[in-house]
Amino acid sequence: MKNITVSICILTYNRANFLNTLLASLTNIRYNNLEIIVIDNNSVDNTGIVVKQYQYVAYHKTSTNIGVAARNIGIKKANGDIIITIDDDIFGVDDDKIETIINYFVSNENLGALNFKVVDHIEGKICNWIHHCRSDEFENKSFLTYEITEGAVAFRKKVFEKAGYYAEDFFLSHEGIDIALRIMNSGYEVKYCGDICLVHHHAESGRKSWYRYYYDTRNQFMVAARNFPLTYSIIYIFKGLLSTFVYSIRDRKLKYWIKGVCDGMSGLNKYLNSRNKLLDSTLDIIHSIDKNRPSFWYMAQKRLFRKEMRL
Repeated sequence: MKNITVSICILTYNRANFLNTLLASLTNIRYNNLEIIVIDNNSVDNTGIVVKQYQYVAYHKTSTNIGVAARNIGIKKANGDIIITIDDDIFGVDDDKIETIINYFVSNENLGALNFKVVDHIEGKICNWIHHCRSDEFENKSFLTYEITEGAVAFRKKVFEKAGYYAEDFFLSHEGIDIALRIMNSGYEVKYCGDICLVHHHAESGRKSWYRYYYDTRNQFMVAARNFPLTYSIIYIFKGLLSTFVYSIRDRKLKYWIKGVCDGMSGLNKYLNSRNKLLDSTLDIIHSIDKNRPSFWYMAQKRLFRKEMRL
């Protein structure tokens, strides 16, 4: 285990204060084979000045805000056998968690990506839950998933050689499921681990209020066209659009939902040209995971009365 190198890649944008707190917390880690990389999505605050205080941190700034595609920069520059990607407002990585993460990958050579449990910083309740099962039953368990919580996940670096990197067109939202499906198609497992718990501070700076309503809507077309068979795509898009429609009505963001639908439909040919046809074995895993999907009424009660869409 001591010979395994670990890279922590942090994506940041205009959150210098949060980033400073995060980097300060990471100085307590004593694991020797560790590197920390900060990818700055062209922040206009004092992010660069903050990072200079930490001489051991590698810093890379993009020339413009390229969204989630910036994660690829950190992944490509990382030297670690295991790459932990976190957002600048995700806290809690320490030596014990690194050891647990390494144990998961060492004990399972087929493990390609490992999602962490994420709780909010106020009440300690589960958040960022995108997995297709009930959080109240599964949050402390370990299970297969075809989702990735991009800001709180660990990868085996060599999976990117087969699966490729994050698709750059997504910018924000749903890029996780896209790369998860490609990882699975490459013969690796994607899992969730309730043993590793991080804390999300939900920093709103650097993110425009309409992003979720637009990108959550548009990118569903991208995921479906790039990955799923026709029948599954229709069901996937219908359910997703219904959810984002309700959210956009509730939060008075309907115009962004409409624009998301229009842009999603107009881009279908482009998305189909980058199609990643799922293997039958991958589809079998997806269908098996879907058997644990919560009922419509459970999801309605869980989400419809939550204020605004938020990861």
